[in-house]
Amino acid sequence: MSVQYEQDVNTLYQRHAATVQRFIYRRVFNLEDANELTHDVFRAAWTTLQAGRQVDIAWLIVTAKKLIQNLHPVSGRPLQLADHLKSSILSDGRASSGGMCSEVGEVLDKLRERDREVLMLAYWDGLHGEDLGRVLGCTAVSATSRLMKARQAFAQIAPAHLVQPFPGSESTHGTKEV
Repeated sequence: MSVQYEQDVNTLYQRHAATVQRFIYRRVFNLEDANELTHDVFRAAWTTLQAGRQVDIAWLIVTAKKLIQNLHPVSGRPLQLADHLKSSILSDGRASSGGMCSEVGEVLDKLRERDREVLMLAYWDGLHGEDLGRVLGCTAVSATSRLMKARQAFAQIAPAHLVQPFPGSESTHGTKEV
């Protein structure tokens, strides 16, 4: 049985380690801590699989959030995501290339934390539907609604060239939005 759990964890690690590590790094801004917490997430996944429970990307991200909260409790210093959005974190190839990364960071910096979080989970971590909902602690329908509202908030303050066409949605710039 142990061999199967090891294979399952290895498969999860190969598929999702980079996403989990990026998610953690954007919140702790220390590569050593991010790597350590990523390994902690997958150690927890091993234990969970051995207990007969399912593990997927949403479970991994929720576990990462809990580990980060343990590292930075609410009573401790707050994590300052906005201060770091314009750094190289955004240039991992998920967003656009070149100078647009810093522009995207500037727009994200102006958004409410709630909108920024859902956009980053969707576009940087690739979470959608049920997985996005589980990470946000809501239903898939609510997560989709939150994502739509966050896209609209982004489109309202973003320069027109950052807003990509999306069928069926008109932005405030007269072009279709993401």
